[in-house]
Amino acid sequence: MNGKFSEGLIRSILKKLAAHGQYAEAFAEETERLIAVYENGKPDRLENVLESGISFRLIEGGKTFFGYTTDLDEKTITDTADALIYSVKNGERDIAFGKNINVRNYITQSRLSAADKIEIVSAMDRAASVDEKIIQKTSMYSEVLRNTRIINSLGDDISQSLNYVTAYTVATASDGKTMQTAYIPVGGAFGAEEARELDFCGIAEEAGNLAMQNLAARNAPAGMMPVVLGSKAGGTMVHEAVGHGLEADLACNGMSVYARRLGEKVASELISVVDNGTLEGKRGSYAYDDEGLASAENVLIENGVLKSYMYDRLYAMKEGKAPTGNGRRESFRYRPLVRMTNTYIKPGSSKPEDIISSVQKGLYVASMGGGQVNTVTGDFVFEVTEGYLIENGQVGEPVRNATLTGNGPEVMAMIDMVGSDLGFGMGTCGKDGQGVPVTDAQPTLRIPEITVGGR
Repeated sequence: MNGKFSEGLIRSILKKLAAHGQYAEAFAEETERLIAVYENGKPDRLENVLESGISFRLIEGGKTFFGYTTDLDEKTITDTADALIYSVKNGERDIAFGKNINVRNYITQSRLSAADKIEIVSAMDRAASVDEKIIQKTSMYSEVLRNTRIINSLGDDISQSLNYVTAYTVATASDGKTMQTAYIPVGGAFGAEEARELDFCGIAEEAGNLAMQNLAARNAPAGMMPVVLGSKAGGTMVHEAVGHGLEADLACNGMSVYARRLGEKVASELISVVDNGTLEGKRGSYAYDDEGLASAENVLIENGVLKSYMYDRLYAMKEGKAPTGNGRRESFRYRPLVRMTNTYIKPGSSKPEDIISSVQKGLYVASMGGGQVNTVTGDFVFEVTEGYLIENGQVGEPVRNATLTGNGPEVMAMIDMVGSDLGFGMGTCGKDGQGVPVTDAQPTLRIPEITVGGR
């Protein structure tokens, strides 16, 4: 990537940009995506996509000025930067270059061969065929090697390499009248050695079995009832109903139910929420964010009290706070936004089995899918993708088509048992048209009463 443009040119452009703003930055990126897909017993596609580009950002007066190009010749790069200058006022500012941080070995760059990828997805396809009622199967394996370099007007020069491994199987079962689909993913930020340890066929078989289980299950009952969220549910609740509301761009603009509530009690004393980009191998981890700030363990809620929001450079400057390493972007084509990394509720002291046995009649949620959240009010609706009745303190028969409806702060305040376990889920978080890799997690939790929707 360093050979694609003149380093002297970039430094010269940054000095010129810095004369017109409080902060100037160049973000160069080179990404290689390798994807193998098998569908219904046949290879569907094998892709190898390369993309590179550079963007410039200028912050002045609380506003962001941004431009990018995929054409890395000197004139186009210069024209892209000049377009930003025309939008801001003139001023005298000096910058110095000195610091250079190279973290290319933070994540190993070793990857599996194309033959290995095809072998993996074909084996996953076979593993998902648990019954003749499985009528549709799609298995995917991808590696995304992302090399970035950030040079800014503060003197930082940071290079980083991250390799994201993602695999999943989607299986659909049908009895001729009803169809049920299950999706199971696995992956993280690591290389070939760690990837070989993943149980690809295990998740494919699990997807097939879950689709079959839901096909045979009866519809979930509806009404107010106790709900136990198992750790396998992976933290969808904390990510959606809590985490987004603690991103500073939403909270500081009054678009969050948690706005202006720092220092207040916003959850049960049993609840502590952390966003931690330093966890080794997790999908939301990195050494430095997409603004060149070190990742960190940020305590957001501690024993029920709201301690902090997540900040990028822009909102840290606006609010007079220290940035928290949460400035992320999908690629060089986008400006950074405040984004989560690995967000989780810290484990408590209750044994998971004791939490289940404490409920005479209710719903056990083993996994959750998508949903909708209004960050202003905290109201949410989530889909339950794997659920079971709890009867006489034991997990009973499976049910399907359940939803959970409630309010984030209210539910967090009601939780009265927190398990000693911790289960992680992975995905891609969307915000303002951008998707970034994330992980979320939670221990087993008991909600004394919540609205369960069924059919």
